[in-house]
Amino acid sequence: MAGAVNRKSWPNLLSAGRIALMPALLTAALLGSRGWFVVLLVSSLATDLLDGFLARRLDAFSDFGRKLDSAADYLTLTTGLAGIALLWPEIMRRELPWVISGLVVFFAVMVLGVLRFGVAPCHHTWAVKVGTAGCALALMPLLAGWSATPFHVMMVVQILAGLEGAAIILLVPETRGEVATLWHAWRGRRQRRQ
Repeated sequence: MAGAVNRKSWPNLLSAGRIALMPALLTAALLGSRGWFVVLLVSSLATDLLDGFLARRLDAFSDFGRKLDSAADYLTLTTGLAGIALLWPEIMRRELPWVISGLVVFFAVMVLGVLRFGVAPCHHTWAVKVGTAGCALALMPLLAGWSATPFHVMMVVQILAGLEGAAIILLVPETRGEVATLWHAWRGRRQRRQ
């Protein structure tokens, strides 16, 4: 069929779609539209889970895809936090120590990767995937004013995922794509030494 999109490009199209959503997400925040902001943010976070699933299912892994996915993650994170600060300033003030803790670890891992490898790491560990999905779910009770506990739990998960990411960076000789866990990195290192 002429003009059909190659199935292996679907994950990259979803990542690019997430990037394309960011101006609309920011516009919704600037206009004070909490409803549209939440719908767009949840859509962005859902496509983050879906692009990884499709990449695995279609065996559509590439360095470009990992970098595009990471760029979309960074943009979603920064735009989402900016929007939450604009639309729910009281929640952001109250949760600021948790947010700052998560951001410090997140950016420290990026900086460590750049210092060690010359590029930001794109390991996409299982802990990061769980943390991303969990944070998306934890935002609902937080922003609805029901409970901050799920958000706090997910921030701890994110911090632990960041510490695991830092350990992986120090363990592997190069950044070469996905590393599921610290155990996988350690096992790979042992196999290279044999």
